[in-house]
Amino acid sequence: MIDREKKEEIFNQLMESFSSFIHSHVLKYNLQRFGLEAEDLVQEIKLKVWKIIDDEKTINCPPSYLKKVIESAVIDQIRKIRKEEEVFYSERQKLISEIEPRGNSYNEQFGSLKELMIKAADRLLDSRKTVVKLYLLNMSLPEISDYLNYSQAKTRNLLYRGLEDLKKILEEIGLKNEKDRPKS
Repeated sequence: MIDREKKEEIFNQLMESFSSFIHSHVLKYNLQRFGLEAEDLVQEIKLKVWKIIDDEKTINCPPSYLKKVIESAVIDQIRKIRKEEEVFYSERQKLISEIEPRGNSYNEQFGSLKELMIKAADRLLDSRKTVVKLYLLNMSLPEISDYLNYSQAKTRNLLYRGLEDLKKILEEIGLKNEKDRPKS
């Protein structure tokens, strides 16, 4: 059994020898696009390495082993973020469906307003359809551009053209703009 001081010495030597290796491998994943901080991930990696040393497991080839630890930590964090995003989007969908207007004059003629918007949005060009649907889910332009990995200018262009097309499609199927409707 190795005493605590010896474990700390092994850990410190390992971190001293491979800190730049760990940082460079963490940085190559460009974690900012997922909203992660590289330093947070480095700390998590250090914790994992400490647990391994504390469990008195031998690390035969540190670079190879550390690379595997780094990759698994990155994958774990991305999975965690995606799971959180799924919860966020499902909650957003639930809120949107609860907000949907009930008993409006279009329900009898077209079905629900939500269904009408979905059908109209499905008729858009694919490039515009995704952007418009995300916008209709209350995502902002920066959020959409980050999510789709587009520039903000491209996202704005696709959104504005898509919304203009959506307006025309809705008018084609008989849904009029409130401003254009005669006053009763």
